[in-house]
Amino acid sequence: MKKVLLSFDVEEFDMPRERGGDISLEEGVKVSAEGLEKILDLCKKMKVKATFFCTGNFAKNRPELIKRMIKDGHEVACHGVDHFKPERTDIKNSKKMVEKVAGVKVFGYRQPRMQKINYEELVANGYEYDSSVNPAFIPGRYNHLDVPRKPFKKEGIVEIPTSVATFVRVPLFWLALHLFPLKIYMAGVKMSLKKTGYFATYFHPWEFANLASFDIVPGYIKNNSGDKLVLRLKYVIGELKKYGCDFVCYRDFVNSLTMDKN
Repeated sequence: MKKVLLSFDVEEFDMPRERGGDISLEEGVKVSAEGLEKILDLCKKMKVKATFFCTGNFAKNRPELIKRMIKDGHEVACHGVDHFKPERTDIKNSKKMVEKVAGVKVFGYRQPRMQKINYEELVANGYEYDSSVNPAFIPGRYNHLDVPRKPFKKEGIVEIPTSVATFVRVPLFWLALHLFPLKIYMAGVKMSLKKTGYFATYFHPWEFANLASFDIVPGYIKNNSGDKLVLRLKYVIGELKKYGCDFVCYRDFVNSLTMDKN
């Protein structure tokens, strides 16, 4: 059975800061929390499990939502401490912060904005897998066209690349669901499933919130955001279920791999 790895980067909404504006941590957390509640409700309704990569900031400020993830049977992983200002110590500190709130051990990490990760630090702090690689070219972000599309092991860590479509590696991440017609998006997803046997994608809770009041957010991101994105994700989940896919958490997927993890 083909596997779907649905994940969300649970971070404080900081896009205004990224684009030269300003937003308080309190407001950023509030926006993301609004979207996260919709996501958790949808996952429960659709009976699917997901992995939530959480920043220390968010976990500290909204512990009840982290606890709900665990209660609902999802996996909690780490996504740094302050999303806007990643530090090398985040790998260690975010694990402490998230584990303290969640009450469970954390095994996975994703670097903010899919930037370069220190595998040695991941191993030293007890992580088993990472998902900080989108094997595509995103102008102004990264160029990972030389990275394998399938899971691979690096310095003792299992790396789970985000899925792309076709040999030119069209990204199937969050922005694609905003912009692509749904049938085109699903065609890309099925291409990826046939190529690798799994589909891994990620979104941000703030995408599912009402972004109308944030003029600084580009129109192409506001497009199909909020409740519209909830409906689009619901459609995708439904189509993948019809296609016979099984929704699994990242760690369960890693444990199912036959590659040598030593």
